[in-house]
Amino acid sequence: MNNSAMKPKGICFFNSNRPWGGGEKWHLDFAQLTLERGYRVFAVTNEPSELAARLARLDKVKVLQTGISNLSFLNPFKLLKLARFFKKNKVDVVVMALPSDVKAGGLAARLAGVREIIFRRGIGVPTKNTLLNRFLFKKVITKLICNSENTKRTVLANNPDLIEDSRIFLVHCGFDVREFDELPGSPAVQRRPDEVLIGNAGRLTEQKGQKYLIEAARILKDKGLGFRVLIAGTGELEGPLKALARDLDVEDVVEFLGFVSDMKGFHQTLDIFALPSLWEGFCYAQVEAMTLKRPVVAFEVSSIPEVVRDNETGYLVAAGDARAFAERLERLVRDPELRRRLGENGRQRVIDNFEIHKTLDDFERVIQAG
Repeated sequence: MNNSAMKPKGICFFNSNRPWGGGEKWHLDFAQLTLERGYRVFAVTNEPSELAARLARLDKVKVLQTGISNLSFLNPFKLLKLARFFKKNKVDVVVMALPSDVKAGGLAARLAGVREIIFRRGIGVPTKNTLLNRFLFKKVITKLICNSENTKRTVLANNPDLIEDSRIFLVHCGFDVREFDELPGSPAVQRRPDEVLIGNAGRLTEQKGQKYLIEAARILKDKGLGFRVLIAGTGELEGPLKALARDLDVEDVVEFLGFVSDMKGFHQTLDIFALPSLWEGFCYAQVEAMTLKRPVVAFEVSSIPEVVRDNETGYLVAAGDARAFAERLERLVRDPELRRRLGENGRQRVIDNFEIHKTLDDFERVIQAG
């Protein structure tokens, strides 16, 4: 898809989140990719902002850093500043990340006469059914992009009529398979004789559910299996999770690696990826593992079933069921041919559905649609 006559000329990615996360990665990736496809690309970020720092490394992306809060839409000077930026740079499309962005950026874009004012929702949180939100979704936002069907359902949970279905589009986050394949990677640990390595990567928080993986490790240990669980990440539950491993007497088979920067090396070290999260948006870690042909065992929650196919690329079990989780892990630990087959299927699923250039094509179709 490269018909320049159809393309809007200027796209502005509007994301006021200060820290770095999956949403910020999406905005950075798509800023770079749309630039490569011939768009004029702009960005509005908060000040300071990790996204702004990374966007600064891209040539030809003009970034406006300005303080954005949930009440910025009440500041007429802020709205005029944003509107002038859109007008001066002849922005045709504004893609916003947060509800606060929709309020300030959306109203400013409307003042500036921007053709497409798009809210890109990457997390399954219900939208409050307020008068302001109903106005924004009916009169300001032209399209809603969701990164999963689960996100779409959740956003509309409080008001299914908030926005017409014809203005809602599914665009997955996207993953650059070729770039990931080309990355170097070093083993995260030394493999012991005759052991199967099970891994998890993510912040050590209640959401990520690592306690269920530690409980599953106790069940697997009772069966006398040769395995080790590697947990990558840091977070507020590091102390309690290590204490749980001690209490369950699994410190010999559960290893906390702390922060891991070489994620490709981590996944290459594994035989199985475990995802006991209680909810997820897209979860790049599972897609990284699948790209490297690792089967995934996960809870059947939020958008995870849209990525992991039960009995095809891994296994899905009911949320919080550590025993069922352990049973699926046991199947994979005992059967290397099963691991190979599900892993092969997983990589093909990523290529067919989540490869970033495919999702970029989907994004272009949204911004070009009448």
